[in-house]
Amino acid sequence: MAVNTDFEELKQAIASGSKDDLLAYISGYDGGGDALLDTVFRSMPGYFRPEKAQGQQADFQYRITTDTGVREYFVRVADGVCEAGPGTVENPRVTMSVKLPEFLRLLTGKINGMQAFLTGKVRLSGDMFYATKFENWFDRP
Repeated sequence: MAVNTDFEELKQAIASGSKDDLLAYISGYDGGGDALLDTVFRSMPGYFRPEKAQGQQADFQYRITTDTGVREYFVRVADGVCEAGPGTVENPRVTMSVKLPEFLRLLTGKINGMQAFLTGKVRLSGDMFYATKFENWFDRP
């Protein structure tokens, strides 16, 4: 499947509003939640808008809980370039801990990041102000 097709199908599963539909999408994804996360993070640089992050440099760490355990991914923004992938970074500016379904809802704009944080669906550590700026550096898939 092409990345755009993946995101269109994901958005449809999320738009249904049903937790069961979203979980079925995740489990039915070729390779499961881990493969879906790999696709998401591999495609992030394509959604990056360097003009919105002009002069900014930061590393972001994601700790995403899937049905097979916690998966770690990073996003690095420096000099107008975005890198993303599996793994960890030293001294991230922000670390987000979240369950996979909530992460996917955040990614597609189905839930608001601040609301998710205030309701405990997302845990953040580090520079909270930067976390709010960071999401504006990317288009929603």
